Amino acid sequence: MKKLSVAFSLLLLCGCVDMGRVGMHPELKSFYLDGSPHEVAGCLYSAASHQHLFLERDDPLPGGTRRYKLKDTDNEDVAWVEISSAPHKQSHVNVYQAREADVRTAVSAMVARCQ
Repeated sequence: MKKLSVAFSLLLLCGCVDMGRVGMHPELKSFYLDGSPHEVAGCLYSAASHQHLFLERDDPLPGGTRRYKLKDTDNEDVAWVEISSAPHKQSHVNVYQAREADVRTAVSAMVARCQ
């Protein structure tokens, strides 16, 4: 009986998470950009505004990885961005994005602008 009540509580909590347009199974795009994580975040922030999107800082991950939410004009999450240091004065970027074509196009344009 105790296991059933715990499982029910977890199901209720899972229903409260808003995943935006990203959804349960986002598409991963991974790449390297020249510059420190701070510089890369600044470039992506500027590139996002050209795509009518907004990059909002989120809580950092362990190890110094910076996390951001990429939001659309309706303030809905369209991607999650993680930026970490990489060798040779580069940063490693993981983008967990919605599978919709407009999001993929916008993220590709952002990356091209920052390369």
